Amino acid sequence: MPRKQATTGKVDERNQKLGSTVERRDDSATCDARMATRSQISQIGSEGEVNRDAKDALEQALHEEELDIENAMGETFFSIRRGRGLIGLPARVDAVGKEIASLKIRVTSLEDRMGGLTSSLEAYKRLRNRFISAFKIDKGLVNATEEDRKIITEGNGWAQGGDVVVDAQLYQDIGGRRDGSAFEKLYGIMPGDIRAISSGYQPTIDALNFHAGVIASKDKIGSDEFYARFSEFMKLFEEFDYDDGYLEGHATDLTRAYWSFLNCIKNEVKWVDAVEASD
Repeated sequence: MPRKQATTGKVDERNQKLGSTVERRDDSATCDARMATRSQISQIGSEGEVNRDAKDALEQALHEEELDIENAMGETFFSIRRGRGLIGLPARVDAVGKEIASLKIRVTSLEDRMGGLTSSLEAYKRLRNRFISAFKIDKGLVNATEEDRKIITEGNGWAQGGDVVVDAQLYQDIGGRRDGSAFEKLYGIMPGDIRAISSGYQPTIDALNFHAGVIASKDKIGSDEFYARFSEFMKLFEEFDYDDGYLEGHATDLTRAYWSFLNCIKNEVKWVDAVEASD
C-alpha cells in the first residue's frame, strides 16, 4: 500500500508539471498574439487612434442611415451599406454593354429610315414645286418662266391641293424659289410669315390650303364672294399679329371672319361641270 501512495504522488507531481508547462505555453502564445497585434496596430496608429477611427466610421454610418442590423442563427450582425452597390457590378456592366450594342443597331436602323424619309421629302418638294409653277402657267400669270415649265416637266404627278407649310420651305436658303408673289396669291400670306403659324394652328393651315386648292384647280371655281371673304380673314389675321387663339375665348372680328369664310364654301365653290351645266 505505501508504494501505491508513492506512485500516486509521483503522478500528481508529473501532472502538475505538465499543467504548468501548458499554462506557460498558453501564456506565451497569448503574449505572442498580443505582441503581433500591437505590432500591426503600431503600423497604422496607436490603439487610441484605431478606436477613434472605428468609432467615427460607426457614427457616420449611423448618421447616414447606412448601418444594417441583422439577426442570424441567434447572433446579431452589423453591416454598412456603403459599397454594397458594387455587388453584382460586373453583371450590370455586361447588361449595359448589351443594351448599348442593341441601341447602336437601333440607331443604324433609324439612320437608314431617316435617309429614306429625306429622299421622300425631296420628291415631295419637287411635287410641290410643280404645284406652284403649274398654277402660274394655268392662270396666265405674267411672271411664269421657262424654269416653271421645266419644273412642271420634271415633276412627278399632280399635287392636289395646297400644303402651305412645305411650300413655304421651297423659298428658304440659297437656290430656293424667288416668286413670293405666286405663293402669296395661293395662300394669302408671304412665305417668310408662315413660320408664325406653321408650329401649329391647324384651322388656319386648313383654310389656307383649301383656298390654294380652289384657286389653282381646273375642276373647281370659287366665286368673288369666296375670295372676298378669304381676303378679309387674312387681312384681320395679319392685323391680329397672326394670333392663333382666335377660336378660343370671346369671339373677335377675326373669329367672325374665319367662320364667314368657312361657311361660304358650301355655296361659293362650284365644280366646273356643275357650272357648265347651269350655263
